[in-house]
Amino acid sequence: MRPWFPLLVGSVFYLAALLWAATELPPDGVPLHFDAAGAPTRFGTRAEFLGFGTVVGLVMIGTGVGVYALVMRAPLNAISVPHKEYWTHPSRSARLRRMLAEDMGRLFGVIVAFLALVPVATVYATRADPVRLPAGATWLAVAVLVVGLVVWCVWQTRHRYRPAV
Repeated sequence: MRPWFPLLVGSVFYLAALLWAATELPPDGVPLHFDAAGAPTRFGTRAEFLGFGTVVGLVMIGTGVGVYALVMRAPLNAISVPHKEYWTHPSRSARLRRMLAEDMGRLFGVIVAFLALVPVATVYATRADPVRLPAGATWLAVAVLVVGLVVWCVWQTRHRYRPAV
């Protein structure tokens, strides 16, 4: 699998969710912000929601592409990695770049795919009476993402980037 493929898949999910929301959201009265309990604190138009969603998506995807390009082309001394002396040795630098590119593709792919939940949840919230997000499910999704990212980062540091002896 190509290192950028997970980012592409996450981007497709996000685009599909945004396009679906464009067909499902009402023209006015779209919740744009929610408090921690899931109650909307600001409303706007469908165009405003979709415009902001497009900008956020493009920024996240652009950041993922930029980080991918950075790890593939930047000087290795500019990149922070555990056991730097081992990984920056010329005989291992190509492998390091490949590993970093795979990891950045996965990381940004997961984050952009997670962001696809925003338009889906917003459509769900507009269908509820009164308009609101399911706070428990929302916080559970965020917690799963955060815990998953922390576990993945710890695994990376302790195992993936550990030098072969």
